[in-house]
Amino acid sequence: MSQYKPTEHDGLKQDGTPDKRVGTGEFAHGQVDPHEAGKAGGQTSGSTGEQYKPTENDGLKKDGTEDGRVGTGEFAHGKVDPVEAGKAGGQTS
Repeated sequence: MSQYKPTEHDGLKQDGTPDKRVGTGEFAHGQVDPHEAGKAGGQTSGSTGEQYKPTENDGLKKDGTEDGRVGTGEFAHGKVDPVEAGKAGGQTS
């Protein structure tokens, strides 16, 4: 005895009603316009204008203190000599 599969019957259950588990093939099941969603992509609600970015301000936060998340441009933040690290690379002790 085979089992009835709504996916093989246009997404309908045996009684003819739509099976909501079966996809419609539309973006977000047709509830969202993909073009409008694309325009709003990356924006958060309540955002106003430009956002302050420490990466564009020499690694400084709005208050002038250093933002630890912004890189210094040095290998391992200046804590490791890259030449020594290269010599030791791949060696096991």
